[in-house]
Amino acid sequence: MRVPNTRDRRGTGENNAMTPMIDVVFLLLIFFVCASVGQVREAILPTELSRGTVGTVEIDETKPWITELRLRLQPDDQGRTVTLLNDRPYDSHDELKTQLLALSDVTPESPVILDIHQSVALGDVIRVYDTCREADFRSIHFAASRRTRSK
Repeated sequence: MRVPNTRDRRGTGENNAMTPMIDVVFLLLIFFVCASVGQVREAILPTELSRGTVGTVEIDETKPWITELRLRLQPDDQGRTVTLLNDRPYDSHDELKTQLLALSDVTPESPVILDIHQSVALGDVIRVYDTCREADFRSIHFAASRRTRSK
């Protein structure tokens, strides 16, 4: 009885390794040829075009009116908080809110800069900030001053 040799098995497997790949390629080629036979060419289809005139439409591409809104909160002589919008003082918060809502309808892209004095109460700062958010301004910033270090 003869003992099977592993060298004989390796030699036969190497020759047959490419046959399945060639079969797959030919099968795909036949599939795509058969699948494309029933298609209608689009160049043959008739197209109805309207007999209108060709004209150009001019589009006004003006950039939106963007300006910087600076809200300054500072105390007055009696210790009450005074709000200045671009150096114009507002007596009441409702009047400021009305103005901010009107400005946000025109330019919501305008950046709002809150310049707050250090002695202003935090509640007033939050109320003005919330009013800016309610007016849908997209960019609200806080101004900061550079402090010098003392030795």
